[in-house]
Amino acid sequence: MPNRRQFMNQLGASALVLPMITQDSFLNSAFKKDSFSYEPLLPQQPTPLPVPEGMRIPLGLDYYTLAPTGDGLTLNVGKGKKNPKGTVYLRLQLALDTREKDEVEIFLGKSGRKIGQSSIWYATALQLFETKLDATYSEISQEGIHLKMLNGIKPMYILATSADNGSHLLVSKIESMPTNASSSVLYSQRSVQPFGWLEGCVLDGLQELYKRKNDKKALEAIRMHLRLFLKPDGGFIYEDPYGRISDNKFNNLEAGLPFAISAQHLPDHPSFGLFLKYCKTRIGDNNTVKSNSLTAEGCYTIAYPLATIARDLRQPEWFEYALIELEDRIETLTDSGAVYTRAWKDKGLKTYRNWGRGYTWFMLGLIRTAEILQNDSPFKNDSRIKHLKEVYVYYAQLALKNQQADHSWRAYLDLEETGYDCSATAGLGAMLAHGHRMGWLTGFSNTQLKQIQGRLSQSLTPDGFLKDICQQNAAGEELQKSEYRVIAQYVLGLKAHIDAHIS
Repeated sequence: MPNRRQFMNQLGASALVLPMITQDSFLNSAFKKDSFSYEPLLPQQPTPLPVPEGMRIPLGLDYYTLAPTGDGLTLNVGKGKKNPKGTVYLRLQLALDTREKDEVEIFLGKSGRKIGQSSIWYATALQLFETKLDATYSEISQEGIHLKMLNGIKPMYILATSADNGSHLLVSKIESMPTNASSSVLYSQRSVQPFGWLEGCVLDGLQELYKRKNDKKALEAIRMHLRLFLKPDGGFIYEDPYGRISDNKFNNLEAGLPFAISAQHLPDHPSFGLFLKYCKTRIGDNNTVKSNSLTAEGCYTIAYPLATIARDLRQPEWFEYALIELEDRIETLTDSGAVYTRAWKDKGLKTYRNWGRGYTWFMLGLIRTAEILQNDSPFKNDSRIKHLKEVYVYYAQLALKNQQADHSWRAYLDLEETGYDCSATAGLGAMLAHGHRMGWLTGFSNTQLKQIQGRLSQSLTPDGFLKDICQQNAAGEELQKSEYRVIAQYVLGLKAHIDAHIS
C-alpha cells in the first residue's frame, strides 16, 4: 500500500503539489475573508491507525483517526488568525468512504462540557461534515475539543488540516455567502471529489463556466482536477465506489461521467480505452442494454460521455451506443407521471419514483446527450432525436409542475413530506438551463432560472459550499425521504450550469 510519499511520486511532476499547513500558508489562503476564517486543528495523538488494506487516503493528504471505542480524540487549535470573532463550526472532512451511521459527541477538551454532536452518516471520501459548536473560539482555543464516537463500529478516518483542504474550524460573522462569491470553492482543491459521478458533476459544471463564459479560472481548475487522476504516463488513479484502490481498471457504471470532460482536454489519454471496453460489453446483439436492471444515472454517466467521446475523439460508432443507452432507459424508467431511478425489465418493478436526484440524472443526461446527437452526429435528422426532444419537454414540464413556490424542489418531487433538497433544485435547474438555451423549452424564462439561482444562494455556507443536500444514496429510500441533510461539493458543479447560463 503506498504511503504519502509513494503516492505523491505516483502523481508525477506535473501533478498538483499539496502543501501541508503552516501558519503563513493558512493565513494567506485564497479563502481568507474578513467575514470568516479557517482555523487549523492539530491532533493531540499524532499517530493514526493504519489505512485498511486495499484502500488509501485521497490526494496523499495526512489524516488522523477516531477509534469507535476508547478515550476518543483530542484536537487542539493551531496558530491561525488571532482570536477571530463569530460563530464557531467544526468541519470534519472524511478521508475514506463509510457505510456507517455514525454519531460523534464533541466536548471541550479540559472541562468536558458537551458543545455539539455531529451526525456523520454514510460519508463519501472528501466530504465535509459541519457542526455548530456551543462555545466561543476563545474557549475552544484554550481547551481544545475532544471527540468520542457513540456506539461506533469502525474507526473514522479524518483528513488533517492542510493549506488547501482538510478538517478545520470555521469561525464566521455571517450565516451565508452571496451567490457570486461561491465560485471560489469550485475553483479550488476543496471541490475535488473521488473520480466518478461526484467528480464528474464538479468537472461538468466547471466546463460549462469555461465554455459559456470563457472562464479561465474554470479551465485552470479542470486541468488541476484531471492531473490528479489521469497521469501523463497513461496511468489512471481510481478508487471504486467503496474506496478500494482500482488503478488502471474500470468496471462501474456510475464512474464514467469525468470522461465526458477529459475527452475535451486529454483526448489521447489511454484511460478512454478502459471506459469504452466496459461500455461495449453492455450492449447486446439486439442493440439493447444487456443488463436486466437499469438506473437513471446511466443517462448522465454513460450515454453523455459516450456521445462526447464520439464527437471529440472522432469515433462516431459510439454515437449509436449513447443513443441505445438513452432509449432503453426512456422505455424502462418512465411512465406518464414519473421518472424512476431504478427498474427491472423482467419484473416490471420500478423504484425511487420521482426522486429528485434520480430525475436530475435522467434529464441532465438526456439533454446533454441529445444536444450532441442533434448537432454533431449522423443522427441529427433522425426521428429518434425528435423523440428525445419530446421526452425532454414532457418531463421538464412535469418537473416544473412540481416546483415549489420558492422556486425549489423537494427530495421527491411530489412527496410533500420529504422537504427541500438543494441537489434536486440545482440539478433540475441545470437541465432547464440547457433546454432553455437550446430552444427546446419555450415558456421557460431566464427570470425563472435566476429565481432558482436565488433559492440556491440561501443554502450557501459563509465560505461558499452548498448545504441542505440529501446524502449519497447508500442506505435506500428511507434515508432519501428523511430530514437528514449534508454539505456535498458535487452540487456546486450542478449549480455552475445555472451560473454559466445567467449573464
